[in-house]
Amino acid sequence: MAADESSSRRGDRNLDHEIGRARADGDFARIDELIVPLAERAASGDSPALDRLLQLVLKHRLAEGAIRKLLIDEDDVNDAVQATLMSLNRAIASFEGRARFTTWLYRVAEREALQVIRRNKRVPSPDGEDMSGLAEEVRRMSSIIASHEALRDALDQLDPKLREPVILRDVEGLDYAAIAERLDVPLNTVRTRIRRGRQLVAEKIMGTTESGAPPES
Repeated sequence: MAADESSSRRGDRNLDHEIGRARADGDFARIDELIVPLAERAASGDSPALDRLLQLVLKHRLAEGAIRKLLIDEDDVNDAVQATLMSLNRAIASFEGRARFTTWLYRVAEREALQVIRRNKRVPSPDGEDMSGLAEEVRRMSSIIASHEALRDALDQLDPKLREPVILRDVEGLDYAAIAERLDVPLNTVRTRIRRGRQLVAEKIMGTTESGAPPES
């Protein structure tokens, strides 16, 4: 059993490494060759395969190309990435392998980026309050990528100056202007701290999942 687990982890590391090389080269045909078997297992209901697929999409920024063609603001990009991961989790069963996975993912990401644009048009500014659903999506996404314990640990390790705005934004769902007012700091400072805090949390969670921490049951 231990030998099987060791072999599986080596296979995961090799897949991660090969996708990273292909991503650096812009070789999406190679990415498809590597990732389609995993996507097909995820589509068939294999939960560990889906977890791994989501990790790879996030780590190697496989959805960002489509998103950045439509969005410029980094906060909007981050929101669209999270929404794309949630949509991928919900829709993976519809992936039948007839199209390239990266093409299929591109369409999902593009649709979520357009949703961000539409949402922003419905509010006075990108800092409007029509964001109440984001907190729930972040919580659900966190349970897919890592256990709740890993998320709590990652948040606890943040500098309080980063932890508080991240929690206010991604857990409580406050908009950036409200956070700036509550913390009595400039709006751009809030954006910078949230971006940096999210990055550190993601790095901590990815390090935990790749070290072999068991997923939450």
